[in-house]
Formats: sequence, structure tokens, C-alpha cells
Amino acid sequence: MKANKTLLIAMAAGVVLGGVGVASMKSWVAPALAQKIAPANMRTISNISTEDMTALKGLDGSFASLAEFVAPTVVNITSEGSGGTDMMGNRMGAVSGVGTGVIFRSDGWIITNDHVVNGFDKVTVTLNDGREFKGTVRQVNESDIAVVKIDATNLTAASFADSGKVRVGEFTMAVGSPFGLENSVTFGHVSGLGRQNQIPDSRLKAQIRYYPDLIQTDAPINQGNSGGPLFNIDGQVVGINTAIASSTGGSNGIGFAIPSNLVRTLAEMLIEKGKVTRGAIGLIPIDLKPFQKKDMNIDGGAVVYSLDNDTPAAKAGIKKDDVIVRVGNVPIKNQLDVRMAMYHIAPGSKVDVEVIRGGQHKTIGVNVVDSEDLMKELDKKNPRPQQQQQFNGGNDGGQSDPFQEFPDIKRLFPNQRGGNDNGDDKQPSQPHTGPARLGVGISDISDAARSQFDIPANVTGAVVGSVEKGSSADIIGIEPGMVIQELNGKTIRSAADIKEAMKNVKWGDTVHIKYGRYAKGATMQSEQDVKIR
Repeated sequence: MKANKTLLIAMAAGVVLGGVGVASMKSWVAPALAQKIAPANMRTISNISTEDMTALKGLDGSFASLAEFVAPTVVNITSEGSGGTDMMGNRMGAVSGVGTGVIFRSDGWIITNDHVVNGFDKVTVTLNDGREFKGTVRQVNESDIAVVKIDATNLTAASFADSGKVRVGEFTMAVGSPFGLENSVTFGHVSGLGRQNQIPDSRLKAQIRYYPDLIQTDAPINQGNSGGPLFNIDGQVVGINTAIASSTGGSNGIGFAIPSNLVRTLAEMLIEKGKVTRGAIGLIPIDLKPFQKKDMNIDGGAVVYSLDNDTPAAKAGIKKDDVIVRVGNVPIKNQLDVRMAMYHIAPGSKVDVEVIRGGQHKTIGVNVVDSEDLMKELDKKNPRPQQQQQFNGGNDGGQSDPFQEFPDIKRLFPNQRGGNDNGDDKQPSQPHTGPARLGVGISDISDAARSQFDIPANVTGAVVGSVEKGSSADIIGIEPGMVIQELNGKTIRSAADIKEAMKNVKWGDTVHIKYGRYAKGATMQSEQDVKIR
């Protein structure tokens, strides 16, 4: 993984050979414990009142009591395998890893991350009191959640909070096994909500894990915290710690947890049914911006960001930019509510979807299909680009070249002209020739491009490989790695769609373009009118 990759799975103790990773940790812990500690003279802290000191001691004691209260609910998970590949596709021999879990039910059901147990032959759970049990696994790859069953009863199960009520600024406590150091406790705050990202994992068919809604925390999380609980001050689980933003693999103060509402729903389905089934109507929702809620005088909702013409939602009459405010009997506050609702609606049924369009409320009946079946049908009609077998080669002197699939601008647009360096609106001295152009080199979204630019698996469009200086695209700020998703009202699913949408555009025309950027976890969606120049 490149050094500038900002989001890494917070996995185990790496995935280490034998026990080297944990053993090396002990080598520097032991000398610290061996030091002789001399007694210190008690001194009074100046400039602090008795009342303030009492409050400080009360807070200190509360945190310690909280850690003691939740300790019996947290477990250590060790995974062992005979070989295979790691999350980046590298071949490995015998491997082992360390992660964390939290007791969900007293009869031996434990929640952890799928990436903690995926692909391993043996999973061992160690309780807080030291007892060890062999575990059997049920998992949901797409949501990175798994449950592990052990043969134990009368366990202390954790309580789960309503993650929909979590607010930025609240205290958090992460408990887990960072670097194999069991029962480690760290404190912080909720530092953000609704974060989206995707992380490559070659062990999965999709090659990637997409996280549509994450809780961000500054409680230190490191490798080995994966699958462990993020608690609030009431000792309730608000999320399952899953990933960190880091350039080194260590904690940089930004960690991410899967919200407890989603975790609880998936765990219950896995326990009761043995698998997760999810209905689908075929649309991608995104959250409303605060100004949009104010303009529409509503408390919440989710905007239909995109939908394919062949999906049940489109066939029923739902349109792009509709605002969904209810699915069945479930009121919709944000995009996660739409996704969550589909876990509770059986494929083959019909659901009423209430939307706001042009200020008017409409209720539309939509047929619900199985999510996997829908994806297969869409893939047949619009096959995903095959992953590149290699990046080196060609005429780059053997250097890695992740953009070799992008066509050169001059080859793609043979009449491409030069632009104005100053970016003003002056017309070029020479008249335009050939068809109108945006001034970008474009390509279908390959797996390589998704990995390079952090493009989520469910995002479609045409990815920008290069931008001509001074062109229309350059002037409005389009950059390599951005994804063009709509042009003049036409949904873009491939590079060919861009060419088709530009067929009737002339030099001097103004077009409306929607595009997004996903790199480094900083998701940005934008739309602008631009004059073709």
C-alpha cells in the first residue's frame, strides 16, 4: 500500500507470522515494569479550588468505573489460517491475527468485524476472565460484520445504544486488543458522523469493502481494535471499531466505527436466519444538506442521487433528485435510514415510498427485489470493467503506471485545442474545429481506478484520467480521479456515455455537469453549468 493511502483497515496485530508481532511488543513492555518506583511527596495543586478538585476526582472515578463496568463484555479474538492471501492479495504462508469482539447475547453470541475472521481456519475467543473457547463464524462480507458463536452461557452481554441519537462532541471509550495488548482502554469523543469510505480487500469478490455511514472518533484505535466496541458514557455500544485514517498504520487520532443500529440489525439476522437477506429497489440515496432541509422546511430525508432506468424504483416512477421521506412505515431522516429499511422488507413484496418532488408529496408503490439478484442483472447490462492484471510495462520504463488504461487526450479528441493559461473568458484567437469537447481524458471505472482514487463500489460514471490546461473542465476545477456522473441531464455510466452526451453540444453552448471526488475519505459532490470553450 502506498505511503499516502489514508484509510487502512485496523486489523489484528498486523496479521503476523507465528507470534512475532506480539512477542516484540512484550520486549519493550517488560523493562518498563522492572523499574523501581520511588515514593513521591504529596504536593497541593496550586490555583485549583477544593470544589474543582472534587469534580475532577469524580470525573476520574467515573471513567475508571465505566471501564470496569464494560470489561466483562469485551473479548479477545485470535484467528489462525493455513495460508492464502491477505487483504491486499499478497500470498502468505501460515498466518495468525488478533482482533476484538463484544458479547451480544449471554448464550455465547459475539459480534466482531468480518475482516477479523474472514478466510481463517480457526477462531479462538478469550473472555475477560481468561476462559478460551473455539468459535464458529457467520458473516456479512459487504457490511464487515460477523457473529461468532461459542459454547458458553450466562455471559455478560453489552447494551447497545441508538446510534441515530449520537451527537458530535460526546465522550467515547474504545476497548480492545491493540497490537495484541488485551483489555486496553482509550478515551475520546465523537469527532464526526456520516463518514463514507471504501477499503480494498482482495479476499472479497467485489475486491472492496464499502462503508456508507461511519462514526468518527478521536479515541485512539490501532491494529487489533477491529471488531471491538465503542462505548458512550452510559456503557452502551454506539459502534464497532473498524478502521483508522493513517499514513503509517498507527493511530493518528481519526478512527471509524460502524453504527450500532446497523450492527444490531445484521447480528440479529445472522443469529435468527443464518444469513442476511436485503431487499432492493435500485437507487443510491445521499443525505440532504442543511440548507436543503431549511429550504424545504423538513427535518430530514434522503435525496435520490442516482438510479438506473431498469431498476424497480425507476420503473415505478421515482426520479433522480426526488427526496425520500418515508419507506413503508419508516420515516426517513437520512440515507442510512433508507438502507436500513431495506433489511426489513422482504424481496418479492411491494412497498410504498413517499417522496417530495417540486414541493409536492407523492406516494409511489415499488416492487422490492433481492439485492444480489438486482446487482447481477445490472452487471449483465453494464458489465464492470475487468481488473487490470498489472500496472507496469508499456513504455514507462517498467515504472508503476496505474493510468495506462486512460486514453491520451489527443488520441481520444484528435482536434483538442490549447486553452488560455489565465483561465479568463477570452475567446481563442483561432476558430474551433471539430466537435465540442470538455477537455478531459476519460475512462470506465476500473478496479484499479477505484483503488487509486477511493471510488466506492456503488459509484458509477466515467473517471477523469487527465485534464487539459485551460479547458472548460479545468476552469471549473475538475481534476484527475474525479467521477463524472451526469451531463446535461443524462446519467453517465461509462466513458462512451460522455461521448454520446456531447454529440449535440456545440462550441459556446452551456452544459450542466455533475461530478464527485472520493479520494482520501473527503467525499465531495458538485454540479455546475459550464460554457464549452
